[in-house]
Amino acid sequence: MPAQKSDSVKYTNMFKAYGAFWRRGFTEWAGTASRSEYWWNVLMNWLILIIGGLMMLFVAALLAPGGYGMWDAQQSWAIFCTVVAVAYVLLSLVPWISLTVRRLHDSGLSAIWLLILLSLLLFTIVFGSVMVVETSSPVIAGAFWMCASATMVLRTAFFVFSLLPTKVEDNPYHQFNK
Repeated sequence: MPAQKSDSVKYTNMFKAYGAFWRRGFTEWAGTASRSEYWWNVLMNWLILIIGGLMMLFVAALLAPGGYGMWDAQQSWAIFCTVVAVAYVLLSLVPWISLTVRRLHDSGLSAIWLLILLSLLLFTIVFGSVMVVETSSPVIAGAFWMCASATMVLRTAFFVFSLLPTKVEDNPYHQFNK
């Protein structure tokens, strides 16, 4: 029996994939996302964050050699850039989760993997924050390193999952062309 054709869109242009990221990200949780759709968006989001960080460093370097009062301008710029970066990350969180769920479903995997990763990330952040305040507790430090290690293992697994081809036959999450 020949394999059926996937109905996931394969993007050959980063900007079209990025437009679909925002267009489909808030509304489409079912369906699939091709490898090209997923990886073009990963690349675009990283480029946006890197370019934003470089702009922040460039402007901070321009403000740094100044005399009196320039430190305030540098602090204000750093705060502004941080707020914009956090706002962008928070705004793109929902479309990223949607895209990741669709990518997992495209490769025939459950979205439970994403739930496990996000919960481990949350525990790592919580234990890391508590470690900053409570530095003398070896139990908290051990829990932090265990969560951080498990998160890194799961992130590596996610990298492999994102490279998997579309599973057309016996995919419980999507019936291709039926």
